[in-house]
Amino acid sequence: MEPNRENIPVRGKQRKAVYIALKHPATGRQILESAKRVAPSMTYQDLRHILRDFQQSGLVTCLNPDCQTGRFYALTTFEGKISQTSKQMNLCAQISRAKTRLAVLEEVAKERFFDTKPLTATQIKKQLRERHPLGLNHVLAALEFLATNQLVESVAQTNKRDLKIYQVTALGKEILNYVLNQKN
Repeated sequence: MEPNRENIPVRGKQRKAVYIALKHPATGRQILESAKRVAPSMTYQDLRHILRDFQQSGLVTCLNPDCQTGRFYALTTFEGKISQTSKQMNLCAQISRAKTRLAVLEEVAKERFFDTKPLTATQIKKQLRERHPLGLNHVLAALEFLATNQLVESVAQTNKRDLKIYQVTALGKEILNYVLNQKN
């Protein structure tokens, strides 16, 4: 359900821009980026005031109010239609905020038709070398976070050095699709 531009229940250029930006649940940063296309002079402070006013009037709901950062906001009409739990919303926020985690999750989730090398932390680092130059410790930390939250899993170990081989889980695919769709 996309908000109809003619029937927007708010007045003011910035408020209308925020209301339209909330056609899908999004983080404050995502809302601000979208709203700035309509109201370029809008600041994050303006957004915070507008979201607070929208929450007080019942137009908007924060889907993960326990988080200090990366809060997801949605129009109240979306609240019953969102299939994700608050834990999944928190994971979406944590993945969308952390570029390293997102890059590693994307790399693990890629389909590999012609690549015969096992997907170890070192291989992930090599695959990301040009797009996201990361150190091995950063990749390992991201993989630890993703494995702890059951977004990736270790499916085997290499014969030579007993390195873990990773693959994405169904929850990992769901979270990744949700985060990537929010960016578009």
